[in-house]
Amino acid sequence: MARNHGFADGNKRTTLILLHTLLQRSGYTLEAVGCEDIQTAVENLILAVVDGTMTFDVLTFWLKQHIAKI
Repeated sequence: MARNHGFADGNKRTTLILLHTLLQRSGYTLEAVGCEDIQTAVENLILAVVDGTMTFDVLTFWLKQHIAKI
C-alpha cells in the first residue's frame, strides 16, 4: 500500500492505519524493542519500505520482533 501510491496524498498514513487495524483485529499490537520509541520505529519502517531500502526479508524480521499478542 505504501509503495503503490493509490492516493494523491496520505499513502504512508493509510498504510499505518491498515497495519494497526489488521494487527488489532487479529489480537496483536506493535511493541517497542528495548528502549526504542515505537512511533519513530514504525515511521522509519514505513519510510524504508517506501524508498526501497528495506527488503521483504528484513521487513518480515522487523515485524516478528515487534508484534506481540494483546
